[in-house]
Amino acid sequence: MNKITFTLCADDYAQHDGIDQAVCALLAQQRLSAVSCMTGSPRWPTNAPRLLDFQDVADFGLHFNLTENFGNKAVNYSLPSLIRQAYLRQVNATTLEMQFHRQCDAFEQSMKQAPTFIDGHQHVHQLPIIRHIMQKVLTHRYGNKLPWVRNTVPISTHLGGKALLLKLLGGVTLKKQLRQNKIRSNSGFLGVYDFHTLNYAALFECWLQHIQISGQSNALLMCHPASYFSVPDEIGPARMVEFRFFNSPAFPVLLQKYQLAIKRLSETIINVPT
Repeated sequence: MNKITFTLCADDYAQHDGIDQAVCALLAQQRLSAVSCMTGSPRWPTNAPRLLDFQDVADFGLHFNLTENFGNKAVNYSLPSLIRQAYLRQVNATTLEMQFHRQCDAFEQSMKQAPTFIDGHQHVHQLPIIRHIMQKVLTHRYGNKLPWVRNTVPISTHLGGKALLLKLLGGVTLKKQLRQNKIRSNSGFLGVYDFHTLNYAALFECWLQHIQISGQSNALLMCHPASYFSVPDEIGPARMVEFRFFNSPAFPVLLQKYQLAIKRLSETIINVPT
């Protein structure tokens, strides 16, 4: 019996050293199948080459960032402000398009290849105006081989709360546009929670149950592991809880319990999003 597969994606690579150490440790154990990279970080040029040894293990993509300020005056939004300006059509499309190109350039310069996928830090890539800019830039840069793009529509209608909010805050519209533009995407999204639980294993098991019930092999589960944090990080404690779980024997035991396996989405995804 073939196992159902899903993509396990670690977000925020290059945000700080504790994240980078955790991601590389998990890649070495083949416990991740995608890594989303913050190429505007000053750490990116130095730490990007560490990923090159794991190209057969994971997809590497651009974590488009407009809200984490690394001293770049062009990236200076708070998330509430960006959401408000996007829905009021007050964002500067030209500036955002230049920023998207700049972050893609940084990815390509360090990785010597195009990003395999695109998503957004705090999911900004699905907001009005920004989602249009993203698709425009991708078509311009990668028209012959488009990256896949994350959508945040939950794998199950039973996932409410913050997961439902993301679905309504641009997730459904982006998924529809990706389908119309024949840009590949995941078939279900998981990993959303409030970052306050200490029992991450129980949450993860619940998400695995939803994947198993769906019977599909194109789901995407995001995570945020870090081995430590020595810089300001709003979700730093939750990152460490996640890393301890993924680095423990409990993780493969749960995968085996539900007869699931992690795999690169680029290996399993269909040609046109569903």
